[in-house]
Order: sequence, then C-alpha cells, then structure tokens
Amino acid sequence: MLEKAAGLIYGTIVVAALLDAESAVTETYAETVAGVVIAVLVYWLAHAYATFAGQRLSRRETFHLSDFTHALVEQATILAGAMVPLGVLLIGWAADASLDTAINIGIYTAAAMLLLIELVSGLRAHLSGPTLLIQTLFGATLGALVIALKLVFH
Repeated sequence: MLEKAAGLIYGTIVVAALLDAESAVTETYAETVAGVVIAVLVYWLAHAYATFAGQRLSRRETFHLSDFTHALVEQATILAGAMVPLGVLLIGWAADASLDTAINIGIYTAAAMLLLIELVSGLRAHLSGPTLLIQTLFGATLGALVIALKLVFH
C-alpha cells in the first residue's frame, strides 16, 4: 500500500475538505456520513475511470470490464486514505459526541495523517536531520492548509 501512497493522500484530503465544508448547525451525523461516503465513492470511481479512459485513448483500446476493475483496484488506496478521518467521524457518532466536535477531530486527524505520511516516507528513504525535518514540515504545511480551509468555509 505504501507504494501507492498517492491514493492515501488523495483520500485523506478529500474527506478533510468535505468535513471542512460541513456545517454541524444544519447537518446531521447521518447526512454528513452519507455525503462523505458518496463523495469518496464518486471521487474513487472518477479517478479510476479517468486513468482507465486515458490509457484506452492513448493505446486506442476498447472498454473491457476487467481492465476497469483493475483500475478500481489500483486506485483503492483512495478509499483507505478516506477511512481514517471517516472512522473518526463514526467513532464520534457512536460516542454521542457533538457533530461539530467529531468534524473537527476528523479534520485534525486528516492533517496529522498528512504529516505522518511525509514522516514515514522520509524514514523509509533513510533521511535524517534537517532533510527529514523539511520533508516532515511539508506534510505539516499541507495539514495546516487543510485546517485553514475550515476557517475559510466558516
């Protein structure tokens, strides 16, 4: 899965952006969860289809369901990236936390995931010192932007 980390990042950012746009004042847990799940599925299908269609166009190939299924599997890390912040939202619902609290924790979790992905990437590349710090700070910056997006929407 780490070899396909792009999907993890996409899925994480998509859910964070959706949670940023949610309003706990006008939405319910059921509406928020349903909206996030549907949007993530549409994004995953769209991303897989775009990759699949682009390859078919460049190779002048016809549509084969098995090839599209392969594209869906290849892009499944998008779903994996979405699961952590979505899981946080579901835990908040189960714990009877306010929707606003669960949304905020989901956003902060997504931001932390972006930092963690860069940290793990740097450690796997055997980085250390300032190089590892700079790479990790890049993930922290992306996470801060995800958090800042909430401020823009509200």
